[in-house]
Amino acid sequence: MKAQEKSALYDQKQSIEFYDDRYKQGYMDEWPIEKKRKLLEVIQDIQLPAKGEALDFGCGNGVLTEIIRQALPSWKIYGTDISKNAVSNARLRYPECTFFEANSSDFAQKKFDFVFTNHVFEHVYNLTEVFNEMNEYLKPESSMLHFLPCGNEGSYEWSICQLRKDGINTEIENRFFFEDEGHVRRLTTDEFCKLCHTKNFELQKEFYSNQYDGAIDWITSSNPMFVLMFSDKSQALDEKAKQKIKKVRLYLISITLLRLPTQVVTKLLRKKNKQLKHYILLLMGLSFWIFSSPFDKYWKRKARKEWETKKSEHNGSEMCLYFKRS
Repeated sequence: MKAQEKSALYDQKQSIEFYDDRYKQGYMDEWPIEKKRKLLEVIQDIQLPAKGEALDFGCGNGVLTEIIRQALPSWKIYGTDISKNAVSNARLRYPECTFFEANSSDFAQKKFDFVFTNHVFEHVYNLTEVFNEMNEYLKPESSMLHFLPCGNEGSYEWSICQLRKDGINTEIENRFFFEDEGHVRRLTTDEFCKLCHTKNFELQKEFYSNQYDGAIDWITSSNPMFVLMFSDKSQALDEKAKQKIKKVRLYLISITLLRLPTQVVTKLLRKKNKQLKHYILLLMGLSFWIFSSPFDKYWKRKARKEWETKKSEHNGSEMCLYFKRS
């Protein structure tokens, strides 16, 4: 994204238009099974009360709002988003949850026991302002759970950033070079905790993922063009860094190509309203899928094992932080 376009995301009106357009085009239409499983596990771990009312703040299409409903069957579950298109999609897909547009007058005085966000605060136009807006939905005694990219030192992505001149942009709130175009910042645990302390929230539990194997898993299951961009050596700090990045590219591309047939077939199977060309691609891809599937399953298992054994290690590239206020 160009600098001029990036700066527009710090404007509330233009940010709303940006995400409304994205959701119209199918943005975040689904989340991986592993992501849903991870959310279920974390909600079970934090041991919320038997009953209450929960809000998914920045709910998007409502995919994870529904997971919260499944995890908390005796709770009333709500979702809100700045995008009208996202809220409309969510209402159609998950009628057992209640969805409303941000700043809706019907919910202006509504207070919740628990708020959840998933990858929201790296997107918002004004971090403090939006956090305060979220806080207005919370009761004096309440709790909140946040998933977001992690800027702590030591993750695989962080180590790649150290090899590049443009690795971490300190002028745009420490944004990593490969971030999604809608990301305007990357926070560390301490930075996010400092923000939460302004409203008297104290960190109760913390979980981290994608220290190494999880990072390899998500990178190599991405579009090959993204992998090429991630391993581009043109911005290497020096010759030594360039050689390291070249090795990174060879490693990541090899894994990506081995997994690619499985990724393509999986996406085609999930695609709604398939056309003839999609069925032809499916038939072509299935023969390669036989050889590709074991590699795909291997990296998913590796990522899963890392989450099970290293979720307390702070050098993950994704963090999940649980806070309470009393």
